[in-house]
Amino acid sequence: MTDASAQHKVELHCHLLGVIDPPLLAGIRDAGGQVLVDPDLLQRVWPVADLGGFLRWLEILRPYQTAPPALMRPILAAHVARLIAQRVAYAEIMVSPVMFPRERRAQLRALHDWREWTLELEAGRIQIEYIMVLPRTLADDALARDTAALLDMHRAGLIAGVALVGVETGESIRRFSEMFARCRDAGLGIEIHAGEHRGPESVRDALVHGQPHRIGHGLSAFADASLLQEIQGKHIHLEFCPTSNLRTGAIADLSRHPLQVARARGLSYSINTDDPGAFACSLDGEFEALSAALALGPSDFEAVYGHAMAARFQPKLRHGPVGFSASAP
Repeated sequence: MTDASAQHKVELHCHLLGVIDPPLLAGIRDAGGQVLVDPDLLQRVWPVADLGGFLRWLEILRPYQTAPPALMRPILAAHVARLIAQRVAYAEIMVSPVMFPRERRAQLRALHDWREWTLELEAGRIQIEYIMVLPRTLADDALARDTAALLDMHRAGLIAGVALVGVETGESIRRFSEMFARCRDAGLGIEIHAGEHRGPESVRDALVHGQPHRIGHGLSAFADASLLQEIQGKHIHLEFCPTSNLRTGAIADLSRHPLQVARARGLSYSINTDDPGAFACSLDGEFEALSAALALGPSDFEAVYGHAMAARFQPKLRHGPVGFSASAP
């Protein structure tokens, strides 16, 4: 085992909605804050043990999918405090544009206020950056509008990247290619969730039509040697989420997680929680579990830290390098 609490860490793959758990909601309620979901109701499906349970968890939390910043603030505050306690030096958090007003000027103003408040939470001990998510179900007629909004957010220094999220259906993401090209040309990081519950073709489609800097999960790529070689040749970073993969049935056992192949091949990868509220997991817990299942040691976690820092979407470090190597992407 390794002393996970002593390791400096980076997290690149975590959804803000996914940090919500019954104890967090109960704490907000007991402190006199407003909650949109009864913690006891969420407790019935927590912690999530399988894919069906995860879908039920999402359904219960539906009111929070469009919750305004004021109601998400205590959730973010609790999450940032947990990250700091785990010695996380840098974290990118995925948020949805529906948290913010639709009108452009109001949207930018609200997101700016959210960023300023985040800086207060950092207190010089962590750096938080935001990735704006795009659902696979986004309507075609919204692509141009949302692309313009994302570019405005980036120009204002409010987001570092964009991520395509949602259940893989087997449908090509070709229709997003122009959006990704414009975002990439503007300097935004591109992340695509692929290869979690679909085969290698999902990852290949993401590479062809999204040209991402990072792939979220990417498990099925390890079933295709040529695809894996392409990922390595293009220096694409893989965001692994071990407990999430185990709980949703994407892998059968942690000892079979392709992370061990990635390590042997010298691929760039990180260790993340994905939805720590749903799965009752933490970065400390991920480190300990992988230490036990795959015999990862301090030198492995040092390498993970370096990979993750190099793959970050925000090249500027406000507080300077922390821990191990922190070279820019």
